[in-house]
Amino acid sequence: MLNNKVSKAVRLAIAFGAASTAAFSASTFAAEEENAEKVERIEVTGSRIKRFSEVSPTPVTTITGVELTNAGITNVADLLQKLPSSGVGSAPTTTTNTIFGAGINTTDLRQLGEGRTLVLVNGRRYVGASVDNPAVDLNGIPTEMIERMDIVHGGASAVYGSDAVAGVVNIILKKSQDTIDFNYKKSMPEQNGGGSEFFSFTFGGEGEKTSFITSLSYSETEQLEAQDRDFLRNPINTMLNPDNVDDKDGIPARTYAENPGLQTLGIYDRAGDAFLPGGQYVFGDNGELIPFEIGGKTQPAPNSQLRYFGDEFSNGYKFIEHQDLATPLNRFNVFTNVVNQYHDDHSMNFEVSFSKASAYAESSPIFLAESLRADNAYWHPDAKAQFADAGYADDRNITVYKLASGFGNRTYEDDRTSFNTTLSFQGLLLEEYDYEVYFSYGRNKNDTTWNGEFLEENFNKAIDAVMVDGEIRCANRDADGTLLGALDGCQPLSLFGLNGASQEALDYVTTSASISKVKQQQVIGGVISGYAFDMPAGGVSFALSAEHRKETGSNEPGAAMQNNLVFGNFVKAWDGEFTVDEIGIETSIPLLVDAPFVDSLSLELAARYMDYSSVGDNVAWKVGFNYAMNDQLRFRGTKSKSVRAPSLSQLYAAGTQSFASYGDPCDQTRIATANDSKKANLIANCKAAGIPNPGILDGDWRPSQDWRQVTPPSVNSGNPELQEETSDDTLFGVIYTPTENITLIADYWSFDVEDAINSLGAQRVVNDCYEASSLDNSACALVDRDPATLDITLVRNGPYNLASYALKGVDLEGNYKYETEFGLFDVRLLASYLEHREFNTDVSSESYEMTPTVGEVRYPRWQGNLTIGYSYEDLYVGMVGKYRHATVLDREWTIENNDYNDVPSYTEWDLNARYNVNDMVELRAGVANLFDVTPPRNPGTYDDGEFFDVYGRRINIGLNIRF
Repeated sequence: MLNNKVSKAVRLAIAFGAASTAAFSASTFAAEEENAEKVERIEVTGSRIKRFSEVSPTPVTTITGVELTNAGITNVADLLQKLPSSGVGSAPTTTTNTIFGAGINTTDLRQLGEGRTLVLVNGRRYVGASVDNPAVDLNGIPTEMIERMDIVHGGASAVYGSDAVAGVVNIILKKSQDTIDFNYKKSMPEQNGGGSEFFSFTFGGEGEKTSFITSLSYSETEQLEAQDRDFLRNPINTMLNPDNVDDKDGIPARTYAENPGLQTLGIYDRAGDAFLPGGQYVFGDNGELIPFEIGGKTQPAPNSQLRYFGDEFSNGYKFIEHQDLATPLNRFNVFTNVVNQYHDDHSMNFEVSFSKASAYAESSPIFLAESLRADNAYWHPDAKAQFADAGYADDRNITVYKLASGFGNRTYEDDRTSFNTTLSFQGLLLEEYDYEVYFSYGRNKNDTTWNGEFLEENFNKAIDAVMVDGEIRCANRDADGTLLGALDGCQPLSLFGLNGASQEALDYVTTSASISKVKQQQVIGGVISGYAFDMPAGGVSFALSAEHRKETGSNEPGAAMQNNLVFGNFVKAWDGEFTVDEIGIETSIPLLVDAPFVDSLSLELAARYMDYSSVGDNVAWKVGFNYAMNDQLRFRGTKSKSVRAPSLSQLYAAGTQSFASYGDPCDQTRIATANDSKKANLIANCKAAGIPNPGILDGDWRPSQDWRQVTPPSVNSGNPELQEETSDDTLFGVIYTPTENITLIADYWSFDVEDAINSLGAQRVVNDCYEASSLDNSACALVDRDPATLDITLVRNGPYNLASYALKGVDLEGNYKYETEFGLFDVRLLASYLEHREFNTDVSSESYEMTPTVGEVRYPRWQGNLTIGYSYEDLYVGMVGKYRHATVLDREWTIENNDYNDVPSYTEWDLNARYNVNDMVELRAGVANLFDVTPPRNPGTYDDGEFFDVYGRRINIGLNIRF
């Protein structure tokens, strides 16, 4: 029979380990029974105190390496995204149009943002994905090296420092292996695109004092285009409802069309503010003007300049032909772990890893809205005849709206290399205190290249094409627009027809642009833990930790971007750094043991002091308890304060050009509908800015047609005045183990995040400027207005400590194992209920009000994950189900808004099996998305690869050979 102390440790490990995956073999029990006093204390994620069991007041979900294998997983992010407590961070299906993040895989606990989840490797920090993204790219951590993953569901800054606001993912790696493993997996979707292959080679050795393990892996993931999937070849889009009369008739203002034809107009005459006689025109293959066939469903406004919807595509533009669903990605990883036991009580551990990932992203051709003179040499003769019939003079400017498909899609190449190394020493001091000291260094380099970017100055010169001496040349004009002759060195460019542009012209107007980003992290720290003194209920344990961390980053654009030569991509170079010194203390105090109604009761305390060079000093703390009433019923709880310091880019990023849709507060239509409390300030400030007759009944000033037809530019930059975010979280849990085979867990949790970092947005900046008591305010310093045209020409935007989050819910878990003579049945249920979630972008606003979002698409009430496994001798078969409750697009919806607010529930099943042919060979097979479930057919979700599977059913096969 087991020693009582060890027996209780085992029982508590089952009770407080959230996943209940601690496995004790017969040989392990025998060893403990023979010499119970030699049971090794282990460090449990969520605490630096080494204990005899996985006793933690904070919920911890554990996923073992065996579970990763059973699920057929080759990237840990894929499994984390299936957990109900985890949202999708960056992923190949969410970064298809993210220039700097293509192919990155991160995780996002509680959907509080990937930067608020701390990812550790062996309990230590790992370098972030990039200088813009502090979250760890999970692509660089090979699954073959993983012993287990611990997911802490709660704030842990008191233990690990900044970023551990929503929780911690701690990836524990294997320390040795005495076999050679070759692993292969291939994923084959039933439809084209999105397939993948994975290879790995893992080997190691175990000597008397030294052991090691090394893993090399390579994977390729194919591009997935929208037109590869049959459920997306007929896209849906929203449109104004032609049956709607007003906002009180009970008829939705918007509806949606199946398989809409989206027209991009060929020409539009801004001077006359009307189309050519005859209606809408697009360009034919040779540049001729062709009347557009509208189709059966139209926008109610006949002169809408930009789009018409039809029942079937006629000569409209199919955006789906240029839409990607998943980024193609290649990655190569090398990881080595060496352990040397150079003394009975002391050992050295050396880890080194290298990862290289290459991603390729593609987007639609650039959209052009260019003003051409009626005498442009490239106009088709028929078009010139139509201009003449309409009475257009040669100097009449006519705007060309065109998706430049003849120039090809815009492409982005992203190459990332990551290097991490850690040297650590651990052991015993004075035969009773555990210690560890470590040094780690990480570096991430991200090189991004844009192909086919327009050189703005060359482009503007090239499209002004005229006849000079019988040849089409670029025009050389004086300041009044008078033609002086040909412009030497310029290649004229045609915007018309499918292949109207010559290669010489394309070479003249296009270039490649690039940015190189580097992030480095250096960490040195140490921990000492043990027993301080004895109390009647047991020994008081403690852990003291200290850490120094330095992070540096730089952003170096190429000359074309830095000098504002390419269209829409002006980026300034910058670099920055911060350091932080931390010291932390934890203690576990046993209060009662073996008392009436108390099997054990302990108090957990932790505090951490952090001194940042960027934001100053702050303190995180935690108070918790563990209470076991008996072997069956146990309780746990924590109350903590966590912090998150701003990232390097949030602090130091220089100006980067962007484009944001916003309205001019001085627009007469906006002043007319403004709140009475703001209208007086708007009128006064707009008048001071030169706007004619603002607010007067007969005033009709509006921004120019040019301004209203484009997305105005803005500049985003960092804010060195940012401070840390703070989070108060509460957790309370109940663990019930009625039998050895059943464990039931319920955990209540709540988070209140204050001073959250969030950008105001261009609309808020211009509103703050003109709604203030005068133009003499900080917001107006961020707004530029052209004194001639009166259009707003630039808005500067950046992050501020203004947002807040409030959320609470309940996590449920059930584990059941049933062993029979026919095999072992294993069922595991993870579910999360979101009771409340609110968010406010700016708590300083006069109209401060938390916006409830629970039940919307991103935040369903219920999410669940069910795993059913069966194993018998050398066979394992398992099914994994993922469930999302029905949601809505907008909680504030009314019938007057639209007829597509409801999103149905979604359930997806995966089937996996593996069979050990012999001691050397294991075969694996599976079907992902077994029932070929597609995203809900709704305008807001039908192509959503973030929360729904867009790959469709796919067959997975695998092979493992072990020597």
